[in-house]
Amino acid sequence: MRRWPRCLIASSVLFAVACGGAATPELQLIEAAAEAMGGLRNVQQTTALTVKGEGRVFRLGQNTRPRADLPYYEVADYLLQIDFANQKWRLGQDRTSTFLTGSPVNGVRQTYGLDGDVAYDEQGDRTVRASDQVARDRWAEMYHNPLGIVLLALDETSTVSNLREEGGQRVVDVVAANGTQFTLYVAADTGLPSKVVSSSYHPNLGDVTIETEFEGYQETGGLGGFQARLILPRQYTTNLDGLTVSQYTTTSDTTTAIGDLSVSSDVRAASPPTETVTVEVDELAEGVWRLAGQSHHSALVEFDEFLVLVEAPQSEARTLAVIARARALRPDKPLRYVINTHHHFDHSAGIRAAVSEGLTVVTHRTSQAFFEDIVTRRHSVVEDALTRNPQPLKIETVSSGEPYDITDGRRTLQIATIVDDPHAEGMLMAYLPREGILFEVDAFSPTAAASPFAANLLKNIEDRSLRVTTIVPLHGEAATLEDLRSAVRRERPL
Repeated sequence: MRRWPRCLIASSVLFAVACGGAATPELQLIEAAAEAMGGLRNVQQTTALTVKGEGRVFRLGQNTRPRADLPYYEVADYLLQIDFANQKWRLGQDRTSTFLTGSPVNGVRQTYGLDGDVAYDEQGDRTVRASDQVARDRWAEMYHNPLGIVLLALDETSTVSNLREEGGQRVVDVVAANGTQFTLYVAADTGLPSKVVSSSYHPNLGDVTIETEFEGYQETGGLGGFQARLILPRQYTTNLDGLTVSQYTTTSDTTTAIGDLSVSSDVRAASPPTETVTVEVDELAEGVWRLAGQSHHSALVEFDEFLVLVEAPQSEARTLAVIARARALRPDKPLRYVINTHHHFDHSAGIRAAVSEGLTVVTHRTSQAFFEDIVTRRHSVVEDALTRNPQPLKIETVSSGEPYDITDGRRTLQIATIVDDPHAEGMLMAYLPREGILFEVDAFSPTAAASPFAANLLKNIEDRSLRVTTIVPLHGEAATLEDLRSAVRRERPL
């Protein structure tokens, strides 16, 4: 990326003397913002940024109910290094869980980054390439800070246009050479950038807006009068469609060498990953199957005239593969229902795909508005199955304390709320009383590191006097009621 201005600036940033005329009003705003940040020349000569701090990273799509606050990790030893000259960056941070989970982390290091058009993740002693969509998002993320967006706007290959006022701030659009558009907001009182907005894509939410706000500007970098000292923010808050996904309190440094952030040649040469779906069929009883494979599973129950799918998790690709496998098992019967246990994104990622296939969604009533919103959201950046094959949402809801049965007179599938589940309000389980089979997810996973929700699941089973012989967690292998009791004893030793 070139960072020289379109023209040389004389004593005032508002007048260009070497390019044949005055700078446009949009460029005048950018140049004035650079002056407010410590001087146009100082900004132009800055090639790298190091940001250290602490904060919180929020778990999007993992709140206890759709409109509740998001749970979060506490973050320590946050270190972000950006090489603007070569379009590379690397982020490392230690995360600690602050919420109940079967997979708690305590100070576990997370490291990932970007090298030009290659995104990568460090996984232990391995570095793996991330998808092209992740690379595009991380490239845009490089400019979600004041220094980055001003440097991008000053680049002669960028277009800065559409100067306007919104909410007492001055606003311009910055379009990079690759077509990525950002919107920069500049505070009227200080002349400093206040936030940057761009667009992205989320598999559950579709087309989304990413907004990073800047606060607490202070002088940073340089030693005495020998090196440039810039004015940069201490607080960064990033929101996705209005939901806060990260908050950091930081200090910045623009003078320390950051070293080579290049990814290895092996990672660069690797092909971007593609989603591979495996569906493994395990017959639990006559007409009852577990559709396993990978980390999230589904189940299929056969009735006289139709089929019922339990869970459409993980991704569109997985759900479509599971639906195809379910239909292949009994091609003479229609697949009529999909039971959604709860709204969490990893367990609802396939609902739009299920709707596109004509299935009726059965979920708790607390999730009804959530799914009504999900199926109407725009997916234009990446066209998903429902965009390609629009279908109306057919939904039936379960209320706490009220029975909801699917039956043909021979077989009954009882769908009930797991009362007082601390993981998700309105969590559902499904029970086949004749077979003694219970389907559940996240309440108990035999292979999980911890079982904080197992005691509540056991209480629900005992309070309802369910005769459970087989528990089918939709994470991990099938278990017994005694396995569940053992997990409860481990969590609550005498």
